[in-house]
Amino acid sequence: MDRRVISDKLGLKVLGPYFRFWVTTMVTTPTARGAIASVAILASLFFSTTALCAEHVVTQQGIAFEPASITVAPGDTVRWVFTLGFHTVTSGANCTADGTGFDGILSAKSREFIWTVPASAAGTTIPYFCAPHCIFGMVASITVINPPVEHVVTQTLFAFDPPNITVAPGDTVRWIRTGGNHTVTSGSACLADGVYFDSLLNLANPQVVWTVPQTAAGTTIPYYCTVHCLFDMTGSIAVSGGPANPADINGDGAINAQDLALLLNAWGTANAAADVDDDGIVNAIDLAAVLGSWTG
Repeated sequence: MDRRVISDKLGLKVLGPYFRFWVTTMVTTPTARGAIASVAILASLFFSTTALCAEHVVTQQGIAFEPASITVAPGDTVRWVFTLGFHTVTSGANCTADGTGFDGILSAKSREFIWTVPASAAGTTIPYFCAPHCIFGMVASITVINPPVEHVVTQTLFAFDPPNITVAPGDTVRWIRTGGNHTVTSGSACLADGVYFDSLLNLANPQVVWTVPQTAAGTTIPYYCTVHCLFDMTGSIAVSGGPANPADINGDGAINAQDLALLLNAWGTANAAADVDDDGIVNAIDLAAVLGSWTG
């Protein structure tokens, strides 16, 4: 038998009782239990918070950022990766730095630039550019979504209060019962649509919680109580957002010379952002789509 194995067994035999005493003492002592619980809570918070944040990678490809537009959340990080040349990552529009966001360098000596999305950026779109190549269309944008919000609707007699709310994808809606038997059913004219929700709101189930799906963006969802629909117990949920115009290549909310420059720079390639009609190649059809949606 290996001498190390013999040594390990002898050590365990000799030290085993002391080890068991130490473990028992640590786990049963109130102070130790409190410390262990605190460490466990802190670790849980750390890992759960970390898991909620994402990293988004943007690669410098020639004189373009790939992808040209991304959607992030507060707390996420954006990592820009260098491939060749000398570039900047500068927040601002029309080739002018805003002086409030970020301004990093991508070069052979600085191959990555990392930025953490601040909470104050929620609900905004941040355009940015490369200072040396902005006039060639090296621009992009970051859309920062709002953190999810919970909206509370209270059942009051034969009514939902408030009857009409505006939400965003990812938000939650919580209906709260005050009395009686009701339902929360998506649909109109007292007919269920069978798409979004249909739940009892009664003594056994006094609350209904629904998370707004991304697929509902840009729609208005009517709903009602099946028991009291004839008494006009109805409501509606307007969901903000909706599909962006694919001709807005840099995602800054306008279709102008910057989008045109990005399209021309990607001409003949399969660049996903510039391929407006998603047919696998950037060509005259995409050019026509950009010019046809021009906002200036």
